[in-house]
Amino acid sequence: MKLRKIGKSLINTLICTFALGATAVSAQTLTSNSTGTNNGFYYTFWKDSGSASMTLQSGGRYTSQWTNNTNNWVGGKGWNPGSSSRVVSYSGNYGGSNSQNTYLAFYGWTRSPLVEYYVIESYGSYNPASCSGGTDYGSFTSDGATYNVRRCLRQNQPSIDGNQTFYQYFSVRNPKKGFGNISGTITFQNHANFWASKGLNLGSHNYQVLATEGYQSQGSSDITVGTGSSGGGGSSSSSSSSSSSGSGGGKTIVVRARGTAGGETISLKIGNTTVATWNLTTSMANYTVSTSAAGGSLVQYANDSGNRDVQVDYISVNGSVRQSENQTYNTGVYQNGACGGGSGRSEWMHCNGAIGYGDI
Repeated sequence: MKLRKIGKSLINTLICTFALGATAVSAQTLTSNSTGTNNGFYYTFWKDSGSASMTLQSGGRYTSQWTNNTNNWVGGKGWNPGSSSRVVSYSGNYGGSNSQNTYLAFYGWTRSPLVEYYVIESYGSYNPASCSGGTDYGSFTSDGATYNVRRCLRQNQPSIDGNQTFYQYFSVRNPKKGFGNISGTITFQNHANFWASKGLNLGSHNYQVLATEGYQSQGSSDITVGTGSSGGGGSSSSSSSSSSSGSGGGKTIVVRARGTAGGETISLKIGNTTVATWNLTTSMANYTVSTSAAGGSLVQYANDSGNRDVQVDYISVNGSVRQSENQTYNTGVYQNGACGGGSGRSEWMHCNGAIGYGDI
């Protein structure tokens, strides 16, 4: 089963720690199993056969490539020890496809209890959480998407402590990220908190990395990982065609949003003054403006038509995040057969309208 090979490959990297020391190395290509540190980041690389390779670039960047003659490989950069409170940013290019068995995920281990966990951001032909006999624990929203949660049991299988019986926790992004240019933010605390609310507790952290994996497939990746800002923002690619009014300091405001068709237009209004206007793409992104304006704040959607809808994840003011679920009102959501016809605290605007966030 492919899932068994995924877990096994990542575990076995620890056995090869001695293969490469912990000294910082730049632009070093790995073709044999290794773990260590590079430019301040922990890394792991493992393959069981074939021509997969991973090159350690500057900072948190790594590149990889693999061909069909590789059975299974996995590698990435991150941290050791890991942390439940880490906010992770990543960007670059993910050269997979829906016909190839590959994934991009935030991956790690804890002890006491012994747990192997995955936050799956994108995958190809095989969903790593489709384990036989697993248990589903529902879903939650984080960083602009819904994550489906599943627990799987591994019996007498390799781990960071030798052959053991342990659980795997999966959060699988829905919708999954696409291929090609890719970026995102993972607020890992949201995952740890939801898992804990379902009795899926983590222990003391070992390593955690932003990993690329390939199984009997071909592909490439060029990924840079780093630490994002609190609340899941700050590091995703941003698009800005802003026209500011009252800008010039005072506050930095970030609106994290996306459209469903592309070309949706939103405006940030403070005190009934428009301080910025942006055209959205279909990827969740951060839109930033600096302003000295004060008063009631809202994000307005103005050009609804056809299949256009807007999802606003949150706004942040000088790093303080206000989630859309904590809104004061939403006149653009379609509920109970009408625009603005419900009391649900939705991130979505299906019609021309606005989400209010209170005073700034």
